[in-house]
Amino acid sequence: MNRTLRIAAVAAVGVGSLAVTATALGKSTGSGASFPNVAYQKWCGESGVCSYTSKGSSGGIRDLTNKTVDFAGSDAVLTSSQLAAIGGTVKYFPTLLGAISVPVNIPGVVGNRMKLDGKTLGDIWSGTITTWNAPAIKKLNPKIALPASPITLCVRSDGSGTSYGFSNYLSKVSASYRSKVGYGSQTPNWQGTISKGPGNPGVANCVKNTPNSIGYVDLADSLRAGLGTNVTAIGKSEIVKKKVKVKGKTRTKTVRKTVYVLPSSKTISAAGNVKKIKPTLDIDFSASSAPGAYPIVITTWVLAVPGRPGNPGVKQVLNYFYSSAAQAQLTSIGFAPLPANLRTAGIKAAATL
Repeated sequence: MNRTLRIAAVAAVGVGSLAVTATALGKSTGSGASFPNVAYQKWCGESGVCSYTSKGSSGGIRDLTNKTVDFAGSDAVLTSSQLAAIGGTVKYFPTLLGAISVPVNIPGVVGNRMKLDGKTLGDIWSGTITTWNAPAIKKLNPKIALPASPITLCVRSDGSGTSYGFSNYLSKVSASYRSKVGYGSQTPNWQGTISKGPGNPGVANCVKNTPNSIGYVDLADSLRAGLGTNVTAIGKSEIVKKKVKVKGKTRTKTVRKTVYVLPSSKTISAAGNVKKIKPTLDIDFSASSAPGAYPIVITTWVLAVPGRPGNPGVKQVLNYFYSSAAQAQLTSIGFAPLPANLRTAGIKAAATL
């Protein structure tokens, strides 16, 4: 098992908390994405300034629209209809970086042995590839005895930012997926044999309990479900240095090749090395070409509506989420801290809320 995955798996089993007194502002209420739930529960418990209910990004956005929460958690950019329903400007505050891992349950295949690239994943999730012994999968995994069994796709039963992030990635790397399923969506029209589960934990449990299945789950929940050794390495094109002989002399040249990367705090962080930060902070990290980066990385946001009465409390929540103490905990629970420039931008944006 990848050492980073093993260390994170141990740390993710127990999420401790510190006793910190809430301020006079009281607790802010939030709901939404299950992707960051492990971190948000930890941070809210430690700081005492918030409570958070995991129900999927779409559920949190509905609550924010109905004014039943002070903030929403979302891994997806709002659709035009969601924004219209809120009836105002929505501010995005990124809080962490995380990987959408791709765990599989193929009897006898463990130890992070499986390799899949973007094209093959797109063919699986668009229903073009339906069995594990398909030639495209066998070509990537020649040393694994793959069964002729049908592939079961474990997917979200609720509207989900994780679904949005995964489908957004697939639409970038697979023409087959784009033509048959479409682009990023909180509720993609997956093609194939489908089994649904609520939240990221529901998808993780589906994979864990369904032989010959595949799913998409945030790394933290894959680890908590005991799927650390079932996570696949995802192939991506990178420019690498290679030593060659030219007229008897060793030279170094750059070549493009497919490398396979496992999700870890290190490879998640590598995807966050962006120089330009959008003023709106709704940044897309998926399909990163950065060296050493895991290719299915997303950020997740706290969403707030300017002018609402609960915003002083939300500002307090963000100040804690952006604190060095909070960000430093992310590596041990399967996420990665925000890059310095994005964290700075978030702090400045929170000050205006």
